[in-house]
Amino acid sequence: MRVRREPRKGDLVLTKKVTSTQRGAPGYRELAEKLRADIENGVYTVGRKMPTENVLQSMHNVSRHTVREALQILLTDGLIYKVQGSGTYVSGRQHDARGRYVRSIGSLDEIIVWPDTQTEVIEPFTVVVEPSIAARLELPYIEVSKATVRRTYDGVPFVLTRHYVDPELGAKLADHGLPAVGEGTVIGAAEKYLTKPVMGARQEITAMIAPEHEAKLIGCHAGDAILLIERLYYDADGKFVEFTSSHFNPRRYAYRMDLRRRGG
Repeated sequence: MRVRREPRKGDLVLTKKVTSTQRGAPGYRELAEKLRADIENGVYTVGRKMPTENVLQSMHNVSRHTVREALQILLTDGLIYKVQGSGTYVSGRQHDARGRYVRSIGSLDEIIVWPDTQTEVIEPFTVVVEPSIAARLELPYIEVSKATVRRTYDGVPFVLTRHYVDPELGAKLADHGLPAVGEGTVIGAAEKYLTKPVMGARQEITAMIAPEHEAKLIGCHAGDAILLIERLYYDADGKFVEFTSSHFNPRRYAYRMDLRRRGG
């Protein structure tokens, strides 16, 4: 009969590695770590839409509950965000090596929410006479409702936006729909007051010299080169519902686009 001796000092002892599953760690935590690694390794890039819960359930052979709990962990950690009626998108790191806020925009849904930023209303919606803006919105009159909003990242301002809408919509937003602070957007708040959903936007990007007033509010000097991004939003009927004019400080903001071949 063999007698098992206890290991002595200096003996090499081999132990069997115990996995997290064997230790009883919940499956949703394992899935969360897998998805976190995929995001960090670029499988799901910043600004891109995540697979649906059904697809993730099938891919990882887990229950719907496990998927939901895993996504909730990533949501709490700020790695993903949800757009109501659209899906879940990757936040990832929202800044680059130079500390600039980075947006990777490939759809209208990604414009409607700005993760990790805060909005400050500089001027609430009021009615002004702007014939050229009213013409862009194809209004039958020369009055529009205008608001000025500044957005910050980590407390540092990087963009000043002037929003123009129909006076009737502007009155509703002034009374009920435009929070003084937060990561939401004016067009996101406005959509619930529209008869048809917002379906698209025309966009123009121009380099320009910073005017003195705008420069002070976005942290640059008058005369510096800045970005002007203008957007004209329209609903499902093609009706224009909002015009925006945004001045960005390029030292604090980067606009990124992923371009793919059709069918790719």
